[in-house]
Amino acid sequence: MSDLQHPTPVFEIPLGSAADAPRLSVTRAVRPATTAVQVIDHEGQPREVHVPGEHALTLYLDRREVVTLMTLGQAPEALVMGYLRNQRLIDRLDELTAVHVDWDSEACAITTHGGDWSPEARMAKRTVTTGCGQGTMFGDWLDDLKPVDSDATLDVTTLDLALGRILALDTIYKRSGSVHGCALLRNQADAPLLYHVEDVGRHNAVDSITGFMWLDEEYGADKIFYTTGRLTSEMVMKAAQMGVPFLVSRSGLTRMGLELAGRLGITLICRARVGRHLVYSHTHRVTRSTT
Repeated sequence: MSDLQHPTPVFEIPLGSAADAPRLSVTRAVRPATTAVQVIDHEGQPREVHVPGEHALTLYLDRREVVTLMTLGQAPEALVMGYLRNQRLIDRLDELTAVHVDWDSEACAITTHGGDWSPEARMAKRTVTTGCGQGTMFGDWLDDLKPVDSDATLDVTTLDLALGRILALDTIYKRSGSVHGCALLRNQADAPLLYHVEDVGRHNAVDSITGFMWLDEEYGADKIFYTTGRLTSEMVMKAAQMGVPFLVSRSGLTRMGLELAGRLGITLICRARVGRHLVYSHTHRVTRSTT
């Protein structure tokens, strides 16, 4: 692959507080969220509506092609970093030197410090999953996946407040539909919202939030993760890798997702709306205040 050109600015992010700490070079190549198109409605009248964007982004890790993701392009660098971490292709942020996205070539050039590290062994094995916009996990994805060790509880009042915050957001979904959204909130009485990301697939949105958490050194133990999509095995595994004990969906789940949640110590809350929900696993963690 030839060197990428960068029409968007490149930023240096320090990876630590020391003066000689390594720095990560990243672009901020956000794409327009929607495009206006002309349609004919049920009465035969022309109307302008908005449809979400969808873009192919091929990842090159030290010039080796890894995968092509279909993405909305709202946080492509965070998506790439979260993808690499969730796939366990990169273990530490300081292994990276650059994450550069170039939409003209529909490519992301990821460079590392090199050495004797190689992802070939993990990339040799692929598992096709239910992920929309992605659908592959590399390696033996259950190996070394540790259960979430948490004695945290979630009060239904906090859960309802979190759901209300998400509902109040001005989202791409409200304007155009056809996208999934994920959010990360603190498990506190006022349920502050940390991140909200929308993408063409729920797994992309999860990976983007993972990337933001990685950059901001946020940990999952005191967090609530919300998604509009169903809770499959892959979603549960990614929640476990983030260390988040509460995984909430406005949709449903799958049998394997439920089984893995039981093994990995994650509380699954489905069909979640303000004032109603279903708790499927580790139900003792969801509490109801008496006041």
